[in-house]
Amino acid sequence: RAIRCPHPRYVLAAALTVAGLPMSLLAAVHWPAVAIGLAGLTGTGALLVEIMTETCLQRTLDEEIFGRAYGLAIPAALAGIVAGSLIAPLLSGALGTPGALAATGGAVLCYAALLLRRPRTASAPAQAHAPAAQTGAAVKAITATATTGGE
Repeated sequence: RAIRCPHPRYVLAAALTVAGLPMSLLAAVHWPAVAIGLAGLTGTGALLVEIMTETCLQRTLDEEIFGRAYGLAIPAALAGIVAGSLIAPLLSGALGTPGALAATGGAVLCYAALLLRRPRTASAPAQAHAPAAQTGAAVKAITATATTGGE
């Protein structure tokens, strides 16, 4: 139901908030039961974000473009996991574990706030799907270049 709302970015921002806020609060919690609850909320938010992004991708792109976009989205998500795994020890070493949790949760919350900004193309109803069309055009160009070897 959430994906059917006219502005799914608000639902995605809420899911990001459910993931980021408890992560930030983990930095200040000293009770194990509360920490477990906050970690569970963070995981729930991350799960919601995953579902929302994949569903939005399916609903906003044409069928012919979806396969290519999904083919790019999965490696990008995996690259993000690898990058996070490489950055986490450095961040924890520099800021300590509480600082790293607060910084990471804060970054997620900042991204959620960016999603709430009014898109520039939202003024005209006909342009409501312009980002999806631009994404589709970019995916077509990238896959065409990849399959032709850049010629």
